[in-house]
Amino acid sequence: MRLSRGLFMVLAAQALLVTAIPSVALIVGLNFVFDRFQTLSSSLGAAVARTVFLREQLIVIGAVLGVMLLLMLIFSSMIANRIGRPQKNLLDASNAVAEGNFAAEFEEIGPQETVVTMRNLRRIARSFDRLETARRTWLVAIAEELRKPVATLGDQLRAARESDNVIQAESFENIDDNVQRLIEITEDLQAVALADLGRLPVNFAQVDPCALIHNAIWTNKRRAERAKVTLEPGKLPATTVLVKWDGTRIEQLFTALIENSLRYTPPGGRIQLGLEQSRGAWRLIIDDSAPGIDVDLAQRLFEPFYRATVLPGESVTSSGLGLATAQAIVEAHHGRIDAGASPLGGVRVMVILPATTPTA
Repeated sequence: MRLSRGLFMVLAAQALLVTAIPSVALIVGLNFVFDRFQTLSSSLGAAVARTVFLREQLIVIGAVLGVMLLLMLIFSSMIANRIGRPQKNLLDASNAVAEGNFAAEFEEIGPQETVVTMRNLRRIARSFDRLETARRTWLVAIAEELRKPVATLGDQLRAARESDNVIQAESFENIDDNVQRLIEITEDLQAVALADLGRLPVNFAQVDPCALIHNAIWTNKRRAERAKVTLEPGKLPATTVLVKWDGTRIEQLFTALIENSLRYTPPGGRIQLGLEQSRGAWRLIIDDSAPGIDVDLAQRLFEPFYRATVLPGESVTSSGLGLATAQAIVEAHHGRIDAGASPLGGVRVMVILPATTPTA
């Protein structure tokens, strides 16, 4: 209500000024022209005076109309700036909040309604900021608390197996795989949470990416065999390659990507890990066989806890953290990760990493 009343008063003042000032100027100008007409009539004659009178009338009317237009433009600009600036600040504040910048500060100007709206938006942003920070901190704490007992469980299980063969080999392998999967989930959870906080630790050193690929295949070979999927190297360089990456994180990246491919590749399918050079960078390529994925959904794969299904109505049991973890590791290496169609008929995940990670 106050905003409408204030706008009405401003527009009324503009109309008064724009019409009153030119009207007064028009009256004064025409009065001056009429006085000159009378003077010229007595000295030069009525015909000449009438011609001069008409010309000066047009000049006065044109000048007044020009002044009126100029005043309208000036006052319109002032009103537009007065109304638009608070709205622009409010738009900038809402955009900042929508992009996750909850700490942005903006000048509180404009009508009371706009100022109150901006203050409410700032309070909402601060509340979201506190909740988001608490969520990330909780995830890190939970992941850290889970890692210790799960790792201890795995060690105790192996010690029990070595000291007493009560557990059959096949059962032990199943239990050991499940424990290893729990360890991977806790590591993924911690990586995603630390990446959200901007504190994902990476230790860069010279490594051979081809060796990392072969290690990843060897580490996940038993899991692939159990799923009846062929896990094999794809196209690799013929010579040794040295890059400056965090080898442990890259192995975690491969494990996450292989786990994702195993989740959707049916028995009899194939998964290939390849490496290609690309303008001072290297492309890590993970291809799997059909089924593929809709291109529109490809980027959603990297959202935490997002899970696609192979068939309509089919449930997928997984943490949904694997590709989010992969993206966090890639971003820590200043790289890029994308998903699309694979020549094998399934999904191709391509990771592009610089050979030497730039330092800040």
